[in-house]
Amino acid sequence: MQIRVMIVDDEELARDEMRYLLGDEQDVAIVGEAASGEEAVELIREQRPDLVFLDIQMPEMDGFQVVRNLLENDEVPLIVFATAYDQYAIRAFEVNALDYLLKPIDRNRLHAALERARRVLPDREEFVQRIRKLTEQIKVGTRFLPRIVIRRDDELTLVDVEKVSLLHREGVTVVAHTADGDFETNYRDLDEIEVQLDPIRFVRLGIDYIVNLGRIAEIMPWSGGRYLMVMDDRNKTEVQLNRTQATLLKSKV
Repeated sequence: MQIRVMIVDDEELARDEMRYLLGDEQDVAIVGEAASGEEAVELIREQRPDLVFLDIQMPEMDGFQVVRNLLENDEVPLIVFATAYDQYAIRAFEVNALDYLLKPIDRNRLHAALERARRVLPDREEFVQRIRKLTEQIKVGTRFLPRIVIRRDDELTLVDVEKVSLLHREGVTVVAHTADGDFETNYRDLDEIEVQLDPIRFVRLGIDYIVNLGRIAEIMPWSGGRYLMVMDDRNKTEVQLNRTQATLLKSKV
């Protein structure tokens, strides 16, 4: 039995990788690729694939919103979510996805997901009905923090995350470097806040920093093969980076 597959990811390299890996599966036929949620919904309606490898983090319409749209229009293929962020894995199962894959995609893990698809396809209608029953329970559209709590003049107040250039762990306190100055937050560890921030905008750097990509003023070569990142905040905060960190940030800004 041939499996008609569609690949949905806003990154061309990710689509290329998935296409390459699927090339080893003799019973898989790729019937389309989409670079956005809107394009995915349209192509799925046209091609009616058996299985969709669906990226979660996409601008404008994310993977969960794609699922909601398909449910509303009674056009639901089997779904395997692909994500670079493990915290979304549980949410993927909340919408009853067939499976999920963490990026970079592991060949054996992909094969296991396809094996599961092969087992489920003969009873696809039962799978789809199960998804429909969960429609009202699905939480689509990722909700990220619009503001964080800071301490200013011994009082707690809110600051928009857009104004935060950098979150820095200092001992048992997380400090927010903002357009208005540097302030302690009500967080004790970066792990607490990282999962609540939009990963398209904020990037974790090691154990001490979370960087707002939109607030990077400059990344310049520094001594010893390192780099200096200057943030667009009130104090022009400077952070030293290694080559890997600098390359990662430059690829995203």
